[in-house]
Amino acid sequence: MTDNHRTTGQQKSQSQPLVSIYWDYQNIPDYKRAKDLLLFASGLGYVVNQKVYDNWKQRNKTAQETLDYLKFQRFDVSLNIKNAVDFYLSMNCCSEASMSSYPHTFIIVSGDGYGEILIHDLHEKGKKVIIVARKGNDSHNLKKLADRFYLIDELPKSIKTYKLTA
Repeated sequence: MTDNHRTTGQQKSQSQPLVSIYWDYQNIPDYKRAKDLLLFASGLGYVVNQKVYDNWKQRNKTAQETLDYLKFQRFDVSLNIKNAVDFYLSMNCCSEASMSSYPHTFIIVSGDGYGEILIHDLHEKGKKVIIVARKGNDSHNLKKLADRFYLIDELPKSIKTYKLTA
């Protein structure tokens, strides 16, 4: 049986879990880790979404071009409201989780405390949650609530470990 999910125009086996990346770039502005993030995600399943949120008018062109080249969908959140990126990311993430009946892992690249509510909502929908945070900006509660937790700087090591065990 095949999954005709058309996000990338390819058919994949329903037994391979879907993976979506939701990245709060304001929280972790490190475009040089984007490729590591994609390699990590593809090791977990079929990557159907890779979304990154920020006020892009305030970012350098190299970051934007790199993320575009790697096919990240950039969302411009230029509202002058505290936690605007968090709200947009959470809304879109929960919306996708509600529409997907397949096994699905959500990688949330952030470390903000708002993630606690998001993790709870995703778990209620039967989804797995992986948090990727920056050292020093990692909520203790997120570590406890997420199915798995990684620091962004440790992703290359995690990818190598995955390749060795695969």
